[in-house]
Parts: sequence; C-alpha cells; structure tokens
Amino acid sequence: MPDGSVTLGELASKYGCELIGDDETRVSKVSTLQDADHDSISFLANPAYRSLLTQTKASAVILMKEDEQNCPCASLVCDDPYLVFSRISSMLDHSKSFRPEIHPTAIIHDDAIVPKSCNIQAGAFIAEGASLGESVYIGANSVIEKNAQIGDNSWIAPNVTVMNDCLVGNRAVIHSGVVIGGDGYGFSENEEQSWEKIPQVGSVIIGDDVEIGANTTIDRGALSNTIIGNGVKLDNLIMIAHNVVIGDHTAIVASSSIAGSSKIGKYCRISGQVGITGHVEIADHTTLTARTSVMKSISKSGVYSSNLFPHQESKEWQKNVAKFRRLKKSEESND
Repeated sequence: MPDGSVTLGELASKYGCELIGDDETRVSKVSTLQDADHDSISFLANPAYRSLLTQTKASAVILMKEDEQNCPCASLVCDDPYLVFSRISSMLDHSKSFRPEIHPTAIIHDDAIVPKSCNIQAGAFIAEGASLGESVYIGANSVIEKNAQIGDNSWIAPNVTVMNDCLVGNRAVIHSGVVIGGDGYGFSENEEQSWEKIPQVGSVIIGDDVEIGANTTIDRGALSNTIIGNGVKLDNLIMIAHNVVIGDHTAIVASSSIAGSSKIGKYCRISGQVGITGHVEIADHTTLTARTSVMKSISKSGVYSSNLFPHQESKEWQKNVAKFRRLKKSEESND
C-alpha cells in the first residue's frame, strides 16, 4: 500500500464486495459519513444515518444493495457493511506499527529472550527468564516479570504489568493499566478472627488474539491457573478473579466482575456491570444483559437479565424477588 493507501478494486476483491465505481480510486483511512473527505472510505449500516449518505464527501461508502442508489460516490456493496468496515478499518490502521528498536533506558535482563524484531520503549523492564516472541511491542514503563511469556505480534501498551510465570498468546492487544497475574483474593480466618493469606501459586494463561481493555485485572490462580481462551475480548475495568476460566471468543463489557473459580463458556456475551458469583458455570452462547447478577449456574444458553430493584435491605430484597417470581405463576393460574 503506497503511502498507506489501497484501491477500491483491491478492497472489493479482498472482502467479497460488489464495486460500483472506479476500481483505481485510492483510500487511506476510514471515517464517518459526516466527517469523511476524498481520502476516506465510510460505511452505512444503521438506517438511522441514511440522511447523511447523500451529503458525504467520502470517496467510497460500504453499504447494502438497497442503499446504493442514493450514494453520491463509489460504493462497496455487501450484506454486512459493519463487518466489512471493521475489517477494512483494521487493514488501514497503522497506529500500532513500529520499527524494531530498544530504547536505551529500557532494562532487559541478560537471561531474557528479546528477538531483534521487537520494540521496547523507554523505562520498560523485562525480567530474568522472560520471553518475547517475534515482533512484540512493549510500551513505556511496562513490566514483564520473571519467566513470563508474550507471544508473536503482540502489542503491550504503556504501564502494563505481566507478573511472573504468566503466558500471553500470539497477537494480543493489552491496553494501559492492565495487571495480569496479581494475587487472587485468598485469605483464611484464624482463631483470633483475623486473616491469614493463602499463597497464590498458580498462573494466568491467555490464548491467541485476545484484547484486554485499560485497567482490567486478571488474578493468578490459587493452585491451578486462571485461563482466558482464544479470541476473548475484554473491555476496560473488568475484574477477573483467581481460577476463572473464560471460553473462546467470549466478549465482556466494562465494569463486570467474575468471582473465583467460575467458568464462562464459549461465545458468551456479557454486558456492562454484570456480577458473577464464584464457583458457577455459564453455558456456551449465553448472553447476560447489563447489570445482571448471576448467583447460580446457567446450564442452558439464552438471554438472561436481573437487577430490577434499587438497593434495599437484604431481607426486603429477598421478599420482593420472591413475590416477583410468583407473578408469572399467578398470571398463569388466572388464565
């Protein structure tokens, strides 16, 4: 792509679109319909934005067949404009590109493995026995602790901590403030009703193609490992406790918390501020809507919701929930 641009013909061929317009037209960035210019490709996926289509200054728009006749420029016609847009956006995104180099203020232990294809920014620390794959970027002041491993083509933002013995897979994207492998919350109450710490000697194992949002924390296991599957996408400010297992391609939105030893299935969708108690299992392909509280296992996939009431004393809340659950039975008996 000369100068970071690509022709519409190349995009249409790569992503299986019908091109209406000049296949030699070049674009170098993605933009909204209203902000686009002649270097931009935009998209229309939501009918609510159709009124903006006729006014766009984009060189091309990704859209469905039904909207093509109103497009004032070239168009890439497809069945799922948002999906094609996301793929083209990734193709044109050069924000995480880098040249191999090691900043002179980075500290790298002699026994660490850092290939020449990596980029290590100012103030980063790579400890004894740590191992980086090919083409890994480590942002400023990030810490890769003893015997930790980072897979090929991973991008670690500034101020990330990967604790000892943790494993991060290939093509990871980990944003600022993330802590991987901090101690899980393990304490035992003694005879004096004070707390004694239980050593957390497990690790964190993260699969390939995982993205972790800013200030999310993933605790290491107490004895066995905390496991994050391939393709998992985690938003900002999520707390994942020790020994949690999250299945492949599950997505979790901001401010959700998962207590220890719970197992989340594959392809789940967990919305914001969801709370999941410890030692439960959630079936594959389960959706939890925002602020749902999961207090027991979910064995059947589906869409689940809760948290209907404002806060109140626990006994009153329990009584109201019991009444709420009886409503349907009461309606059925009256039919």
